[in-house]
Amino acid sequence: VSTDLINILPSNEEQSTDLPVLTFETLDHDFERITEGEKRRFSFAFENTGDSPLIISRVEPACGCTTAHVWSSAPYPPGAKGTITIEFDSKGRPGKQTKNIQVIANTIPAVTNLKFTGEVVGPTSN
Repeated sequence: VSTDLINILPSNEEQSTDLPVLTFETLDHDFERITEGEKRRFSFAFENTGDSPLIISRVEPACGCTTAHVWSSAPYPPGAKGTITIEFDSKGRPGKQTKNIQVIANTIPAVTNLKFTGEVVGPTSN
């Protein structure tokens, strides 16, 4: 990836209007009821609605029970779409769950927060 594609301005300059914009269809997802021990996946769909290439440098789940998969480190040109798939492992995590995922990109602001929730229940709970 060329550094020419990264348009990060010093904080004392006006924001450029030709920056990438990371637009998600939704910033949060509710898994509802999850049987303890089950793994659940969800794909957060996004589009670069800005005017320059979008580069997603990192996706950081806040908890070790959550992993992020399936996104490209290649630049997304304006209008391009993609997904970031997360997987939650409910093993040993009974009760109400709220987990956050940070997406770091060459946008302003640089961090977009995603979230999912769910209720982990034992295998015999109703």
